[in-house]
Amino acid sequence: MRFLRSFLRLGFPAALLVLGITLLAQQTPPPPAPEQEEAAAKAQQKAELLEVVKKQFGADLELAETSTEITARYLHPDKKKEAQWKYFFTGDLDGDGVEDAVIIVRYKNPLAGQGQYDYKVVDPYFTYHGYGNPKVTAEFQSEDPRYNHMILVIHGAGKEGWRTETPKMKFVIINLPFEKLSVAPMMIKKKKVMAILAEEQGMGTSSVYWDGKKYKWLEGAGQ
Repeated sequence: MRFLRSFLRLGFPAALLVLGITLLAQQTPPPPAPEQEEAAAKAQQKAELLEVVKKQFGADLELAETSTEITARYLHPDKKKEAQWKYFFTGDLDGDGVEDAVIIVRYKNPLAGQGQYDYKVVDPYFTYHGYGNPKVTAEFQSEDPRYNHMILVIHGAGKEGWRTETPKMKFVIINLPFEKLSVAPMMIKKKKVMAILAEEQGMGTSSVYWDGKKYKWLEGAGQ
């Protein structure tokens, strides 16, 4: 009763305004927690990335959100390693000033989509060791988790970079052994380039870099 009298003293229009603000405040949901905002942002990034990947390479693949080593190899996964796992990177790999993308995926048959989606399957690791034909080395995939991931590389073009409808070039890198991947600058013959660094426990770090014509594998992280 006192609440109603207070509104009447304000006058009818003012009372309605105050009442409306009060009801709106009661109906407005609380802002999301930081953890919810972060999860929503990650989900949106994943959806956008997957859309680009399937448009450029086909639907016969999935993003490698977790390491094969963790999910399939061991009964007691290393949570610390799992937290360090990343499957998406950006950087200027071909030195043209445009952002490129590196994405770790699991791909059922990368050779099948080369013509339709205009990408190239390459095997820098086995090429270095004398087996240069991806049509042959694609059969080398095994249950060894070091080899079960494939790496998509999109050379970006224009203002949209790797997100463009028509990238400069696209590659699927197969058979690269690694337990953790990163993209970072390194020195090759006194020249600074952006490279894909592949870390293996007990084996150190190797690298894959663009030499201007193709991707090459190098033992170590530059020289």
